[in-house]
Amino acid sequence: MRRALLSVTIPALLLAASFVRAQTRVEQSRPAAADGFVDIENMSGSVKVVGWDKNEIAVRGTLGRRADGLEFSGTGNRTHIEVDVQGNPHGVRSDLEISVPAGSRVKIEGFDASISVIGVTGSVTAETVNGSITQSGAAKEVELQSVNGSVEVAKAAGRIRAESVNGGVTVREVSGEVEASTVNGELTVSGSTFERAHLEAVSGSVRFEGDLGKRAILEAETVSGSVELVLPASVSADFEVSTFSGDIENELGPAPRKGRYSPEKELSFSTGSGGAKVVVQTLSGGIYLRKRR
Repeated sequence: MRRALLSVTIPALLLAASFVRAQTRVEQSRPAAADGFVDIENMSGSVKVVGWDKNEIAVRGTLGRRADGLEFSGTGNRTHIEVDVQGNPHGVRSDLEISVPAGSRVKIEGFDASISVIGVTGSVTAETVNGSITQSGAAKEVELQSVNGSVEVAKAAGRIRAESVNGGVTVREVSGEVEASTVNGELTVSGSTFERAHLEAVSGSVRFEGDLGKRAILEAETVSGSVELVLPASVSADFEVSTFSGDIENELGPAPRKGRYSPEKELSFSTGSGGAKVVVQTLSGGIYLRKRR
């Protein structure tokens, strides 16, 4: 029994030791401008960026096996951070946590990597192929793109663009301008007052909750999925709503008109003094106009 136990335990310990040796710890820092540009590349693993009140960039984490090291270079106004890998970088998993001045303009690129950004008030641009992306904080401009993974934006207050091919998209506690889309997934947008919102889903539903500015434009479109808009009862807007194959429920105004020779339904009406413009179209899906309770 003892020999059998040793025959199992010793290889496991050797494997664990080999794994530890394969990981390289990194911990580096350098001065940076309060509103400088930070360019980050990590093809596989994870990237977490945190905004702080120091004029300094600090990098901590582990580099995967076959990583040649970490490139950490630049001046105070422009900094480049990249995991260096010989050959194909996609199988070399590295996990980085990077603290940057909160007002930085951050760009992050990955392939098989998850990305999160917290507390950056400048701008955030991030893209990955396989992995989720999350952003939280009062960024002035946000642009997030994932092919296979969910995308989430929270508490931004400027221009927002969020896209996924295979994954849900959530934009919450925001205001300003939003452009959001998904091919296969649910799309949800909520916040305070919007000046522009363009929302698209191919196979999935769209839900919007918020108020509209006096000249705001809200456009929502799906191919196969429902659209639900939750607006204040006091909203002043002009509505153009249509669905080829679906129902329309309207708590804000009149009932829809049904086509004489087709199942298509249409609805045009105004609330309050008008001004904002709301356009909703679905090919196969219901449209629900709700009063915010």
